Amino acid sequence: MAELFDLFERDFFTDILALTNIGKRISGNNEIMIQFLNGVEAVYTDCRFIYLPTKYKSEIKDAQGLVAHESGHIGYGSFELAFKKLIDTLANKYKMPHFFVKNVVNVVEDVRVNAINNIKFPGFYRNLRLLTKRMLPRLISRIEKAKDILLYINLFLEEYEGFQLKPTIKDIEMSGDDWEGISEVKKFLFKNLTPSSSIISCDLLCKFLKKYFSFEEMNTTKDINGLQGKNNNTIHQIENLSTNKKNQDKTKLDRTSEELIEKLKDINLEPGDLEILSEEDESKEENDKNKARKKKNKSKKKSGTKSKRENTKDKNKIIDTPENKDLKKSQKKLVISESLEQEMNIAFLECDLNQKQKETKLKEISKLVKEAEEAMKERLIFLEKGEYLIIPHKDKGKRNVKDTKIENESMIPSGMSYSQIKVKYMNTIKKMKLIFSDLKNKSGNDSFQKKGRLNNKFVKAITSDYKFKQCFTRKLLNKELRLLVLVDISGSMRGIKVQAAKIALVMLSEALEDIAKIRIVLFTGTFHALNILVKDFEEMLNPRKIDKFGCHSRDGQNIDGVSIKHEANKLDKEDIIIVISDGQPAANGGYNLNDAIPEIHQVRKKFKTFAFSIDSQGEYLNKMYGNDWVLTNSSNQTELGQKMIKFCQIIAREFFR
Repeated sequence: MAELFDLFERDFFTDILALTNIGKRISGNNEIMIQFLNGVEAVYTDCRFIYLPTKYKSEIKDAQGLVAHESGHIGYGSFELAFKKLIDTLANKYKMPHFFVKNVVNVVEDVRVNAINNIKFPGFYRNLRLLTKRMLPRLISRIEKAKDILLYINLFLEEYEGFQLKPTIKDIEMSGDDWEGISEVKKFLFKNLTPSSSIISCDLLCKFLKKYFSFEEMNTTKDINGLQGKNNNTIHQIENLSTNKKNQDKTKLDRTSEELIEKLKDINLEPGDLEILSEEDESKEENDKNKARKKKNKSKKKSGTKSKRENTKDKNKIIDTPENKDLKKSQKKLVISESLEQEMNIAFLECDLNQKQKETKLKEISKLVKEAEEAMKERLIFLEKGEYLIIPHKDKGKRNVKDTKIENESMIPSGMSYSQIKVKYMNTIKKMKLIFSDLKNKSGNDSFQKKGRLNNKFVKAITSDYKFKQCFTRKLLNKELRLLVLVDISGSMRGIKVQAAKIALVMLSEALEDIAKIRIVLFTGTFHALNILVKDFEEMLNPRKIDKFGCHSRDGQNIDGVSIKHEANKLDKEDIIIVISDGQPAANGGYNLNDAIPEIHQVRKKFKTFAFSIDSQGEYLNKMYGNDWVLTNSSNQTELGQKMIKFCQIIAREFFR
């Protein structure tokens, strides 16, 4: 098969390697990969990949800034926020929609990650800041049109010029006290830079913003926007990982976040409390002095109350004397004033008790803030040494495969219909058919007859009473070329990638109609795999099934090894497997490249297995498929089909040789 690999020029970019090393260095995940996506504006990470729009391939400085930011979410603890618990707690506490609270968390975490990168990797942060400055006119327009107060706060927290004064956004008149409170949040966040400081900052921001939006207004804000555009995918990935994380996989930051969120449920934080939470040990003496002053003031108030009571008793004695009848009318008033005094004393005592309870909780929260700070210091030391490895949660439960048919599944059809593809690419398909016109699916092979040798199958028959006209026979062996084509329909394939796969399969099926039998299976899943049959070996290509071809409406992950191994168990020895995909395996429960490699290698020991990778880069293809893979570009919708036909031409000639 060496001839095959001379036909295609592979796209190796040294920039990809450099970006991958940045991701590994900052995230602490030695298996992190960079993947560029066509037709997608989002920049996000799922702890295994960092996804960037294809346009950043040629903008290396912008890509460096974005990769440093996304890998910072992994390394600096964004995935260790106890995210689901945080969102539920703040949404219930302030009666706010979950979507809006996620927006707040997204802003605060973006600011925190950038602040750490500004200290640790100022060059990468500067590249990201230059990208944001180029986008400022568009961001300003978005603030004005959408009344995006969170975007304004984002720019304020990151100290962009022109965003440091109280916002003057239409229909939003923020009070000076609230804006001053947000300024205090900014100081606190930049002083600590831990997940715990983010949680406390989010609590206070929700408290301030609650005043300026109704529930309905907040509920309409469903897009989670960052400075670089829609960035909701990272937040969704953080949420998914938080949901699936087991106790044994939780870090010290995870546990601290959970405890802190529990403490915040019933406490009403004020901006002034932030000073207490961020106090250093050296300031304890000053705190003790302040507490002593408070105690003195309280004792003075109590002594004053006692003297008033004594005076009241004396007055009551005077009232009871018969000589002072005129004062009897005022007796009721004095009794009422005494009861009011008692109520005031009770209220004072309750307030004092509540204040003591709050001080106790603040001490507990302060302790957790210090613990998170220590854990963050340890994390940064490990990252500095390159020793810390983020290990996503792995569930060791058995993964099953559900076999189904495309007509029974809810699909999202993509691209042209079967008839439209056939009409548009008619000339290409005809040319491809000509390539295979001199090949036949039958080949004359005489495996028995040799000059001067009797066919050993007939020795017994010839020496018996049976009569045969000839004892030297020629046997025709039918050779059938059978191809299993597996197509990844995970979420990252949506759009032009799955359209390119659809066109390629129609072209391949039409061109090989006379010489090969093709089985087409789509694979996806979440924790368990879902294998969707489109066409079996003996079936004709059904236009209605092709029209339904697309990604699944519900499942959107790829469990490559499980799906491929399951299909391989149904094949004959001579069958050939072709896999069409766009990236590394990734699914719920921590399924990743390391899980898929041994499963695919087992299949490759028995069957010839080849991969066509759309818009992908990386050495992971070598790990999975050895040298048996080919890169294609989805921007040219027929490139995948043409390369597959060229590949099949070589396969067919070798097969029928």
